[in-house]
Amino acid sequence: ATCNMGINFKFHTDWMKSFSPFVKDLINDNIPTLIYAGDVDFICNYLGNRAWTLELDWDHKKEFNDSKEREWGMEGKPAAALGRSSHGFTFLQVYVAGHMVPS
Repeated sequence: ATCNMGINFKFHTDWMKSFSPFVKDLINDNIPTLIYAGDVDFICNYLGNRAWTLELDWDHKKEFNDSKEREWGMEGKPAAALGRSSHGFTFLQVYVAGHMVPS
C-alpha cells in the first residue's frame, strides 16, 4: 500500500504537533483507545510512541505503567505484537511492521 499524497498534504498543517491531550480526553471518558506502531517504522517509531503513552498524565496512568507488557496474537499463531493495556488504553508494538501497519 502507498500513501495518498493528496490526503497526506492536507495534514501538513498539523505536522509535529502533539495530539496526546485528545487521547487523554478519550481514555478519561472511558472510550477504548489503541495506539500502535510498527517496530520497523522509522517515521513514527514504537520507542517514541511507547514513551509518550507511558508519560501521558491520565486518570489511570499508574495502573497502565504498572501493567506488564505481554505478547499479543491469535492462539496457535506466532505473536504479532508486544503491548500493554489497562482501563481501555492499549499500546502495541507490532512486529515486523513499518509505517503502513494497517496494510
